[in-house]
Amino acid sequence: MKMVIHFVSMVGIITLVALCIFYPFFPGEYDGLAVTLSAMSQLLGIVGLLLVPIGVLWLVYELRKQARRKRNLPHTSRGYYFAIASLIVASIVALIVSLFAFLSMGLSFGLLTLALWFYTVSRLIPGLKPLKKAEPENINPAPAYLVFIPVAVLLIQVTFADAAIEFSRNRAIASSAELINEIERHYAEQGRHPSSLLAVNKDYKSSIVGIERYHYAPNGDAYNLFFELPALLLDNFGTREFVVYNKLDEHVIPSHVYWILIWTPEELEAQQGWYAVHDASSPHWKYFWFD
Repeated sequence: MKMVIHFVSMVGIITLVALCIFYPFFPGEYDGLAVTLSAMSQLLGIVGLLLVPIGVLWLVYELRKQARRKRNLPHTSRGYYFAIASLIVASIVALIVSLFAFLSMGLSFGLLTLALWFYTVSRLIPGLKPLKKAEPENINPAPAYLVFIPVAVLLIQVTFADAAIEFSRNRAIASSAELINEIERHYAEQGRHPSSLLAVNKDYKSSIVGIERYHYAPNGDAYNLFFELPALLLDNFGTREFVVYNKLDEHVIPSHVYWILIWTPEELEAQQGWYAVHDASSPHWKYFWFD
C-alpha cells in the first residue's frame, strides 16, 4: 500500500511540474507569472538530472540491502550518507533555480524561492537523523523519487515540446484574425493604416496564457503585426521566437531600436539580426528566431 502511495505521489509531482512547464502554451487569459514559472520548472527538471546518479546508486544499494536481509547476511548502513549527498546536490539545484528567479523576476522572488527551499530542508533534516542509527526494513522510496521524477520530466519536455509550441503559435495566429480585419476596415474607410496601436488596454487578446499582447508597426504600404512566443529551454536553447504577419510579405523585425534609427529601410530589411526564418501555417505569417 505504501508503494502505491509513493507511486501516486511521484505521478502527482511529475504532472504538476509538467503543467508548470507547459502552462504558458495553454489557451486562456495572459498570466504575467506563467513564463517565469515555466522557465523555473524547466530549469528544475534539467538541473535536477544531477540527482539521478545518486538516486541510481542509492536504489541499487537499497535493492542489495534487501537481498542480503532475505539471506540473513550482514550489511553496512549507508542510507544516511546517500541522503546527505542528495540533500547537498538538491541544495545546489535550488540555488541555481533561485538565482534564475532573482535574475528574471527580481530580488524578492529569488529570496522567496530560496526561503521555500530552506523550509523544505528544515522539514527533511529530522527524518535524516534516524537513518544514521537504523534504517527501515523496507526499501527506502527516496531514491525512486530522485531517479524517476527528473527523467520523466525530461522525457515529457522532449516528447511534447514541438506540439506545445505549434499549438500556441497557431492559436495566437488564429486569434489575431479579428484585429487584422479591424485594421483592414480602418484602411478601407480612411485610406491608410493606423499610425500606431499603442493604448492602455489591449482589447485584442492572443488567447494564450504566455503571450501578453500583439504588437503593431507600420511598414511601407503595409504593416507588421507580431507577438513573441514563450520559449522552452530544450527547444533551440537561448532562442527567442517572434511570429510576424505582413500582408505584402515584407516582414521586418529588427533586433535593435538603434538599427531603426540609423539605417535606411533597405538596409534594415537586408540585415535584421535573426538567424533563421520559417513560414508559419497561415498565409503571410512567418516566425523568426533570434539568439
